[in-house]
Amino acid sequence: MKRSRLKVSQIVITLVYPMAFFCFLNLDQQLDSWAIPIAVLILFSLLWENLTYLLISNLFTWVIAIPLWLVIRAPMEEQTFAIFTASLPFIILLYIGCVLIPEMLIVSAKNFIIKEFKRRNTTK
Repeated sequence: MKRSRLKVSQIVITLVYPMAFFCFLNLDQQLDSWAIPIAVLILFSLLWENLTYLLISNLFTWVIAIPLWLVIRAPMEEQTFAIFTASLPFIILLYIGCVLIPEMLIVSAKNFIIKEFKRRNTTK
């Protein structure tokens, strides 16, 4: 695959992740389990090329998707914004521990495995 094509696909994946996150935020009442969001998180982790794209995508999630969700959800439920802002430090810590660090570990492990596989195949 051409390098420019790979870069475009990585940019698309980076931009689709916040949209997927936004959709899961809006489906909170319809979700019966966390299996689908966890599967999507693992899928995106396997699709990212490196940690830079992962971090940019997570930054877009916090800068675009979550505020957009608050703007849409706040008028529907009176205290959504107040509860969210009051819980923000806890939410950020949970996000880092339950989402960001596992994503980083998956991307790093995937890259290590691919690097080792390529190294072993080139030495033969």
